[in-house]
Amino acid sequence: MEKSNPTLKCLLIDDNPDDRALAIRELQREFANLQTVSATDMQSFQHQIALNDLDLIITDYHLQWSDGLTILRMVKETLPNCPVIMFTGTGSEEIAVEAMKIGLDDYVLKSPKHYALLTSRARSILESRNQKTLLKIAKNELMESETQLRTIIESEPECVKIIGSNGRLKFMNASGLAMIDADSLAQVVGQRMDSLILPEYQKAFNDLTKRVLEGHKGLLEFEITGLKGRHRWLETHAAPLVSPTTGNTSLLAITRDITEQKLAKSSQERLNSIINSTTDFIGLADNSGHMLYWNQAGRDVLGISADQDISQTSITDILPSWAAEIVLKTGIPTASTEGAWSGEYAIFDKKGTEIPVSSVIIGHKKIDGSIDYFSAIMRDISERTQHKAMLDYLANHDTLTGLPNRALFVEHIKQELLDTTNSSKLMAVIFINLGRFKAINDALGHDIGDRLLQVVAERLNMNLRHVDSIGRIGGDEFALVLPFIDRASEITGMAEKFLHLFDHAFVIENHELFLNVNIGIALYPNDADKAEDLIQQAAIAMGRAKELGIKNSYQFFSPEMNASAMQRLSLDNALHHALERNEFLLFYQPQIDISKGTIVGMEALIRWQHPEHGLISPLNFIPLAEETGLIIEIGEWVVRTACLQNKAWQDMGLPHVQVSVNLSGFQFTPNLAPSILAILKESRLDPRYLELEITESTLMQNTEATLSTIKLLNDAGLNFAIDDFGTGYSSLSYLKRFPISTLKIDQSFVRDVTTDPSDAALTGAIIAMAHSLNINIIAEGVETIEQIDFLTRHHCNTMQGYYFSKPLPAEQFSRLLAEGISQKQIHTH
Repeated sequence: MEKSNPTLKCLLIDDNPDDRALAIRELQREFANLQTVSATDMQSFQHQIALNDLDLIITDYHLQWSDGLTILRMVKETLPNCPVIMFTGTGSEEIAVEAMKIGLDDYVLKSPKHYALLTSRARSILESRNQKTLLKIAKNELMESETQLRTIIESEPECVKIIGSNGRLKFMNASGLAMIDADSLAQVVGQRMDSLILPEYQKAFNDLTKRVLEGHKGLLEFEITGLKGRHRWLETHAAPLVSPTTGNTSLLAITRDITEQKLAKSSQERLNSIINSTTDFIGLADNSGHMLYWNQAGRDVLGISADQDISQTSITDILPSWAAEIVLKTGIPTASTEGAWSGEYAIFDKKGTEIPVSSVIIGHKKIDGSIDYFSAIMRDISERTQHKAMLDYLANHDTLTGLPNRALFVEHIKQELLDTTNSSKLMAVIFINLGRFKAINDALGHDIGDRLLQVVAERLNMNLRHVDSIGRIGGDEFALVLPFIDRASEITGMAEKFLHLFDHAFVIENHELFLNVNIGIALYPNDADKAEDLIQQAAIAMGRAKELGIKNSYQFFSPEMNASAMQRLSLDNALHHALERNEFLLFYQPQIDISKGTIVGMEALIRWQHPEHGLISPLNFIPLAEETGLIIEIGEWVVRTACLQNKAWQDMGLPHVQVSVNLSGFQFTPNLAPSILAILKESRLDPRYLELEITESTLMQNTEATLSTIKLLNDAGLNFAIDDFGTGYSSLSYLKRFPISTLKIDQSFVRDVTTDPSDAALTGAIIAMAHSLNINIIAEGVETIEQIDFLTRHHCNTMQGYYFSKPLPAEQFSRLLAEGISQKQIHTH
């Protein structure tokens, strides 16, 4: 078979021209496409082989310029693949063998009958050479294909591997080695790959391998632990690979790393789980406003089933008109330009009820900057809205009575001022204070006190005109605003009506409770034209009514009251600092036993040494202290100072006498007894040398609690006296219930005992009653010898008053204790 090239080039080396011509003729007869060239000397020979285009060389052995073996050697050095035939008539077997060793392709004896053999051998050699050439080309092409295929496989980003029928790895590309963290193929070739697979996936992998080796294809996702401990998710497509030579089946697998997809899917699933488990409503809408998505909470509130198509639903379908205006005119435009908008609006639930929501709308953009879609996260703020409404209500209303508090009441006045300003009408602000409320609250507890305030509020509210307003200003203080009044005289009737509301008892849990009220009235425009000023002036007028001591009374505001109120405020401020500045003093007034002529006791009387106003009487500041609650601290100071002073005098060797201390009814709190007992312990004064004086009114209020406190202190050794006896309303039954050791006749009776028969009779009766009850009796305010004579005739031997001594500072009283009272001071007729 001739090669595809139509021309064969043959070099004929022979010195004999006849032999050359004959050989050329025979060759050309055999090969139509044969080109023959000759070499007759070394130069032409070397030239021809240097051209490197020869397909065949035929040479004689004996040459005039060389020999066949030399020629052969030179050819093999220059053209090792060019076939050479030695055609000679003078050779030998040894030469032929030697030539064959050098690389001779054939040896033909030169004779006429062998020319046909020469052409036959030439054809055979050329055909063999052509086959070798084709085979070499095919082999090179195959090697190139294998190289290209290996390059493709090695550059493949996915894992390509071959696993033998024994389950061991035969091949894996670089991507696969990187996927399992192998450094080289040698590290893993021959190893079982299922050892890298997590246990829960090994059975599925082995089943896949078995099916593939049986001739089937398969797909599997599984998780591995790489050689360096790294976890990866893989997806493998496996197919059988049959060897064409052995027929054995291997597993060819293309495997890709799906870890990121798995993580993304897992993350998406977690995100979906979170989105669908949140109570917030989350929705997506395209840029035309049609819904794309609702999470589960959104579907639930809107009543959308899981399979319901929402693509034709517009965001305006779920929004009230006012909310749609907010979203369409503000929310979406802002989200489009600025990326996000937050605000509050409402959506309709499946029942058509408006649900208030706090929302964030986000505009999601494409690469070109245009809006792709919008998302909205909406939170139900119904509870917060209700809570805010409740807070607004609580901020403006009294929680106990439900009435407007001071802030809202002021707003009511301001509104009434606007309405009244345009008319010729008057407007009144009435300030009401509940007397005795604190005592009731302390005695019966806060539950009773709270219920009492509620009933008072109801009673007042029921007696208002429809244009009137009421508010609770403080603990036991209420205020009314009465607009559209023609004459000031009308207010008097209204005030009287409100006073009469308290004529009847308030029945709270079987308790009949009576309240005293004081009312202050301020008028617009007469007294003020501002809401706060009207309230303040009404309060000042109420305070004036209270100062007058008339129960259930009212007062209209006057400018003079304002000055008095300012003075009272100044005194109040100073009183708050008096204790810490040590401005209080104790004076002591002796109590004399006429029959013995000795000092048997003393009363401690507080004075206030004001830095500007000098010595202030307790009559001027004790009521204020009671009103402000400072009486508790001041009272403790008095008891402590009196006990310490008495103990100091006793330690000095002065007569041991009892010191009396006045207690205010406001001091009767649960802490009174523990406080006094602690003071006695602190001062180390024997309790029998401390007497506590209380008034009849204190005795009668909060009876059970007062009785309990008095008995506790009496059991500890303290004595009790009733001060100003005869001015109150106590009865013998009360006196019998309480452990009272002394009655003090009020100085108002003693003062006129010698001139007023009624006072004389009453004083004598008190003395007689005290003796009959075996109670000590002391007369207060004794100033004349005539009073002493009357008292001694009626067997009242213990007296106290200016006749014997005015109240003295501790230093002076110390000398009085040491010297005693002179006989002249106690002389009687």
